[in-house]
Amino acid sequence: MLSKSRIIRGVQCHKSLWLHKHQPQLREISDDLQAVFDTGTQVGLLAQQKFPGGTDASEGHEWPNFECADTTKYLLGIGQKVIYEATFVHNKVLVAVDILVKNELGSWDAYEVKSTNSLKSPHIMDCAIQFHVITSYSLDIRSFSVMHFNKKYVRQGELDIKQLFTSTDITEEVLELQEEMPEVIDELEAIQQQKTCPELAIGSHCDEPYECDFKAYCWKHIPEYSVFDLTNPRNRDWELYEKGILKIKDIPVDYAMGEKHRIQHLAEITGKSHIVKDEIDHFLSDLEYPIYYFDFETMMTAVPMYDNTRTYQQIPFQYSVHKQPSFGAECEHREFLPQVESGVKSPDPREELISHLVRDLGEKGSIVAYHSSFEQSRIKELARDFPEYSEPLLALTERIIDLEIPFRRKWYYTKEMQGRSSIKKVLPALVPELSYSDLEIQDGGSASTQYLAMHQGEYEGDYPNARKNLLDYCELDTFAMVKVLEKLFEVIA
Repeated sequence: MLSKSRIIRGVQCHKSLWLHKHQPQLREISDDLQAVFDTGTQVGLLAQQKFPGGTDASEGHEWPNFECADTTKYLLGIGQKVIYEATFVHNKVLVAVDILVKNELGSWDAYEVKSTNSLKSPHIMDCAIQFHVITSYSLDIRSFSVMHFNKKYVRQGELDIKQLFTSTDITEEVLELQEEMPEVIDELEAIQQQKTCPELAIGSHCDEPYECDFKAYCWKHIPEYSVFDLTNPRNRDWELYEKGILKIKDIPVDYAMGEKHRIQHLAEITGKSHIVKDEIDHFLSDLEYPIYYFDFETMMTAVPMYDNTRTYQQIPFQYSVHKQPSFGAECEHREFLPQVESGVKSPDPREELISHLVRDLGEKGSIVAYHSSFEQSRIKELARDFPEYSEPLLALTERIIDLEIPFRRKWYYTKEMQGRSSIKKVLPALVPELSYSDLEIQDGGSASTQYLAMHQGEYEGDYPNARKNLLDYCELDTFAMVKVLEKLFEVIA
């Protein structure tokens, strides 16, 4: 038996399909991937509110289940006009349509719900599989649409489900794929049933259109640091891999490569740092004291939480600032993190954050951020959503300097950076005595997840300890910039 998700998996990779059936224990589902699954489930339930009065064919059953198909058949028979998770089986394929609605003509409109802001090309195959199975029941399908978020929707007051979602009719595209569906299904069913795993080399299909949850297993022969860590490889990684070259140090000296790749290659071979003092000196000359080393932490949900928010909007909830009055002076630390209570859903933190932020970043002096486009974007969004603060907020953006620039442009590169310019790679390369590994929270994603749970009143751990962990992590982000900038001054001294 094939499900829609297995067919989508098999179309991407035959090996992944076989492993999913025969060796599912090899899957590695990351926290990020699990969050995507969870969001999809929640959004699917929310979308049902756009077509109220329906009956869930999967209720009381563990899907996928033939009983869901029996329930669907019963609901169709009694004239139910809206069915959620309408389940159908045909030609060894079981599918469930998120929402099936009987229209004014007596035919049916089918909706596949996606937790995205727009239609994506893989969604078409997704719906084509469902259409192939549904029409075997002689149901008259007038239209097949993907229901996704309306990216123009801005929440004001209660959530407006009708405005939150919009639909894209893809009936024509779905019909164009129908002729090939039987052949695709037969091929994948045969692969699924064969006794041995298909021999299939790794390739771009491991990540497109979705990152495969068997990637760790299939890529176990790839070194931790490899040609796939070349900076912006532009297919050179696959070209080298196909030549049997896995490690950057093994790339032939005469191999044609760009300047950044050459720098990375030479650092790996010689172990020497690459430093362009003139460029670093010019970069540092733009700094104006006092310097404010600044970093945001944000949370993001698919569904807008507050007034003046959009789907998947990054909501700043925390920041850290190290203020350095003059060159070589001791830094003053300032921070913001709203107080939250256990079991209580907290209000929008942004306006309180803004009032502290404008005060703590002063009116003059450089604001140093790492990968500053993120901070720039968040500040501009705050100015848009809280226009009464737009003037002081937008004034901040004019003072921001991106500390990542010398490393992204390879003016300063060491082999320990492993082709990356993120603070998580640059800090241990330049200041090995400082490490995120000593912290309870070690990355922004974990900080976001923990605070969101606390903010929603759903965190089950110790709140004071969790708050301390969040503050420690964000403080290290800005202190790391202090130490990295010191290293830049040292190399031009």
